[in-house]
Amino acid sequence: MQRLFFLVAACLLITLSGCSDNDTSDSNSTSSNSTSNGTASTSNGTSSSLDCSTATSDVEEVVCAADAFMATLSDSEREVLLSDFSDATAKTTWSNLPNATRNGLRFGDLSDASLAAAMTFASAVLSDDGYADFIGVLAADDYLGEQGSGGGGGPGGGGGYSADNYYIAFIGTPSTTSDWMVQLGGHHMAFNITYTAAGEGYPVPHHLGVEPKESFTVGGETYAPMSEEGQAMVDLFGALDADQLSEAYLAGQMFADVLMGPDNGSGTLPTDYPSDSGRTGVLVSDLTTAQQELVTATIQQWVSDYHTSIAETLLASYTSASAYGDTYIAWGGTESAGPDPDVSGTCFRIDGPSLWIEIACQSGVVIQNQTHYHAIFRDKTMDYGGSL
Repeated sequence: MQRLFFLVAACLLITLSGCSDNDTSDSNSTSSNSTSNGTASTSNGTSSSLDCSTATSDVEEVVCAADAFMATLSDSEREVLLSDFSDATAKTTWSNLPNATRNGLRFGDLSDASLAAAMTFASAVLSDDGYADFIGVLAADDYLGEQGSGGGGGPGGGGGYSADNYYIAFIGTPSTTSDWMVQLGGHHMAFNITYTAAGEGYPVPHHLGVEPKESFTVGGETYAPMSEEGQAMVDLFGALDADQLSEAYLAGQMFADVLMGPDNGSGTLPTDYPSDSGRTGVLVSDLTTAQQELVTATIQQWVSDYHTSIAETLLASYTSASAYGDTYIAWGGTESAGPDPDVSGTCFRIDGPSLWIEIACQSGVVIQNQTHYHAIFRDKTMDYGGSL
């Protein structure tokens, strides 16, 4: 943990191009990486000298940061990092478990130079809010590793809980002129972001979780990832009156976890979203203006993990009048307790024509007598950039 967060702190103090310009690795490879701004970077096993300050778009900056990361790797590491964009199994291989099989390179196996470049890449891909969630979830696993050994085996940390046990993978070669995808994942994290040749970005499926869901301190720093997402849901359902809460309640249904969770390398999109009469809850278009604003604020918490070029397009699509005419909010759990995130089994849902957001409140695995969050943000039509 100290190694990772020392490097993170260092990266936050210097420019995008400088964060991967320090140490050398021990490879002698000479392969050429993808291009950004028309300039190729050639790896000789040392850190990159790419200057990403001239990037004119978010995608160019992301590709430049990807090139800088790959320039720190050996040939064998790049081979593990990269999968073909046509590989649907690789695209759908992600999990919420601490010891699951994942694509790509494990953070704990990277050199200091490569890890610093990976962190810089993550900061290029995500907004400030998204990067704070990213770092907070890593810290949470270190915190769990310090607390106990529940949750199964794995290298590093109690029960496999460690920031070292997170991975980075590219599905397709990063480029501004072709389709590719990045995966940043581990226990309680799956960022699956597809960039298209047209310069569009689709940040779904997106899984986050955190235990504990309250603030915690590790390494002298205090973190509270997902606190804003969780509070937005609580505020939304807290604004409903008794009749609306009753209408929004998912009667006769129990939720041990999110309904639309990991695809587990299936190579296919899920087909079991609620449909027709199964889509129940309160229609957003029937809510008051103030209540609709709370729905919008909740959706914004999820899309704002990404740069405005992605977030603004998604928010406009998900919150339009036509979308709200076919978007339901619903909750499940113990009806007598109400939508209480401190009660295990409570869940919150936003179900639109394409948007799907869930938060499930589960009993603690390591931190007993507390609930923790599992959440998913998906798009029924554009998961994986619509490429499956």
